[in-house]
Amino acid sequence: MVPLWKIKRESIRIGRQASSFIIPIFGYFRKLLYDFRRKSRVKVYQGISDLRDEVSILLIFQPSGLLESTITQIKWLSDAGMSVVVVSNSNLAFKDREALKKLCYLIVERPNIGYDFGGYREGILQLYDRRITPKFLYVMNDSIWLPLSSTTDLIYQSRAAKEDVWGIFLSLDAKPREKGLLDDEHIQSFFFRFSFSIMQDRRFWRYWKRMPLINSKRMVIKLRELKMGNYFKKLGYEIGAMYNWKQVRDYILNASDENEMYAIIKHQCKLRDGGAKSILPSMDSGRLSALNARDRLRERIEKNQALFYSFAMHPYIMVKFGFPFLKKAYSDEMIAMRRELVRLGLHNDFLPEVREEVAKWDSASTDHPTVR
Repeated sequence: MVPLWKIKRESIRIGRQASSFIIPIFGYFRKLLYDFRRKSRVKVYQGISDLRDEVSILLIFQPSGLLESTITQIKWLSDAGMSVVVVSNSNLAFKDREALKKLCYLIVERPNIGYDFGGYREGILQLYDRRITPKFLYVMNDSIWLPLSSTTDLIYQSRAAKEDVWGIFLSLDAKPREKGLLDDEHIQSFFFRFSFSIMQDRRFWRYWKRMPLINSKRMVIKLRELKMGNYFKKLGYEIGAMYNWKQVRDYILNASDENEMYAIIKHQCKLRDGGAKSILPSMDSGRLSALNARDRLRERIEKNQALFYSFAMHPYIMVKFGFPFLKKAYSDEMIAMRRELVRLGLHNDFLPEVREEVAKWDSASTDHPTVR
């Protein structure tokens, strides 16, 4: 007799395979309907900011009102020499819209269709409609706090980077990790920078114009976030990022501070096993040092199978690398990471408005609407 858990697992697998085929088809029809009704349902407001050589599209979903950190982010982008196009996946309050008009080039309100990539698409279509091809195009969303401080050199690095599609973090998803496909990387979708070269290619604009609008978060991640970089790589373009998962892995493998390694391992054991929980009692009793425990897990760490959740790890990692962003997501990893960050006071050097929001974020009784 087949165990119930196997039947359940196979049912889920078959269901997902079927949805992987059906959902994109519905997405194409949804795109056709969206584009047909676009003029009547998408509202565009002109801001007072002029058009500059570089453009940033910032996607937001803040129906309860704009966060102070969002205003700060827009000012930071503008001070860096960009025109800002805000795309809102919800209607804005009058006062918020008027505030954005004073800071932005365009403000776009649209139905919440297609998750982040649906909003990105709309912002890019607004540029296409106006025949705007900027020197650099930045596309980002409000699922992160960015910047955390005024000293970040993120924009400088993005301008200096030679890659055509560039982001903040190059990551590795669970499936290729499990299969040992360590080169199957993708740029985290909360921030992209596109070069002038790639925007001169009509296939860039075609990619966004033909994109199906999928209302399934899992499928958007699978078909857009995980595959977009490879799509452009196959066209001959390079992708890259400010940070990547290999740097974090190598740091863990080569770290020499006993107390820091103990904190990292214990923090990760609260979240996932990865082979580490079995050695935690030996660490706590003093029979095994944290560095020796790390060495016992070295092979699994090298394969990205243990002690590894990139930017969601212990905040010591974040501080060490100087990550200019912090995720707002309510995953177990991010909640634990933010709480430890606040407990240790490692958020004290953040911008005041960011520091205040981070400190209160996980004490809220309901999920924040900005979180995706």
